[in-house]
Amino acid sequence: MKMLKLRTSILASVCSLLAVIPNFSAVKNGDLKEITKPYLGVYDCQQAQLGNKDLLEDFSSIQLELKDGERFVLHYEDKDGQKNKVKGKYAYNEKEKEITLQMEGEYPFKRSFPLKNGQIIVSFPVGNKQLRLIFEQK
Repeated sequence: MKMLKLRTSILASVCSLLAVIPNFSAVKNGDLKEITKPYLGVYDCQQAQLGNKDLLEDFSSIQLELKDGERFVLHYEDKDGQKNKVKGKYAYNEKEKEITLQMEGEYPFKRSFPLKNGQIIVSFPVGNKQLRLIFEQK
């Protein structure tokens, strides 16, 4: 009898906890994207081209980190070991499956890019050449 009361108490506690979660409907439907924000994290640059030039030849690493609070940091290290970073804001559009990056600092810009299957594909013209970066989530 005590075991039944204990189980009932635990079940009641869990139900009470779930009732206060604002997106419980997402949990019931098995869709945790609204709660977990799976797009957060670090993305490694797999491809970086400006026109026909492979920019990865000049860098040891390029990483884009999407942080909670809609902030991002672009980390990059050149072949000489000099580390740099650029900060900015982002907004994720779940319906369109795209991310809008807004750079701060010396070269500000705001552009939207597709974010699908753990990849962000950045592509836009720079002068008369096309810049193309493909970031893949770790």
